[in-house]
Amino acid sequence: MAPTTDPKPTNTVNIPWSCLISQPPKITTPSKLPPSQQKSFVQALSNVCDIPLSQLPKSCVKGDNIAILIPEEEYVVGINACKHNLHGRVILPKGTTPYIVEGLRAKLASLWKSIGRWGIMSLGKGFFEFTFSSLEDLRRIRSAGSWSLAPGLLKLFAWAPDFNPIFQQQTTAQVWIRIYGLSQEYWRPKILFTIASGLGTPICTDSYTNKPMLDRTFGHYARV
Repeated sequence: MAPTTDPKPTNTVNIPWSCLISQPPKITTPSKLPPSQQKSFVQALSNVCDIPLSQLPKSCVKGDNIAILIPEEEYVVGINACKHNLHGRVILPKGTTPYIVEGLRAKLASLWKSIGRWGIMSLGKGFFEFTFSSLEDLRRIRSAGSWSLAPGLLKLFAWAPDFNPIFQQQTTAQVWIRIYGLSQEYWRPKILFTIASGLGTPICTDSYTNKPMLDRTFGHYARV
């Protein structure tokens, strides 16, 4: 009699949990994206100022340098456009991350709520230029001289033509001063700030100096 052959074993397993059943990966065809519309050279230059070259002053060579005559009437217009501007520098404690424009704007927005529209631009090396919509707003902000940013301090000064951050020298630093021999009746914030203003712009007192008299345990010197 012919030998019988066993049927081939099946590898199917009954899995009651559908989440464990492996499924073949679905092959998705990428949707066809419209080809990017590249601007032509003419379109890329559509926002260029239309100034005829014949109206531009001719440059000349003086020694080893090229001399360019700046149009006086345009320079006067530029000066007038900056009449509501201020320059400022952010002074930060050592190791503090410098402010970016968005962060500084958000910080100052909470301090300058009472003024109109204003703008800020970064000039580099910690310097910024501020533009205000009115002379009144400029005077109100300028009257403070400096603004505490916590951390850091914004020092404001009058706008000046030909301002270049590269040539500015650091003349301000944040330091702590100690006022010795001061009786407790003088340990008032306004009195301490008045004394410290003889050396610079007072910003704050330390935690020990700022404590109420009932909680104060240190009276050797006041720290501003």
